[in-house]
Amino acid sequence: MELFLVLTVNFVDLILGAVLVAMLVRAVLSIFMMGEESRFAMLLYYFTEPFILPVRKLLERFGLFQGTPLDVSFFITTLLLGMLQVLLGCIPM
Repeated sequence: MELFLVLTVNFVDLILGAVLVAMLVRAVLSIFMMGEESRFAMLLYYFTEPFILPVRKLLERFGLFQGTPLDVSFFITTLLLGMLQVLLGCIPM
């Protein structure tokens, strides 16, 4: 049972790390205004958007941060995923 827990935590940590790296690359590409027609940009969008969309919908539902020039849901999602990754590291094994 302990091996299953270790493997599961390591797998989730790996996925979270990959998503966070993809979000960082997406943020850097958005600074340079890389077009949406880029296949790499579209791959990053399709990989990261399922994590950002629930936060975006929640913020829209409560009417928070509307009209801001920044995508606050992107930052909140990054923060939440980073905190989850830190919490996973605190699981005693």
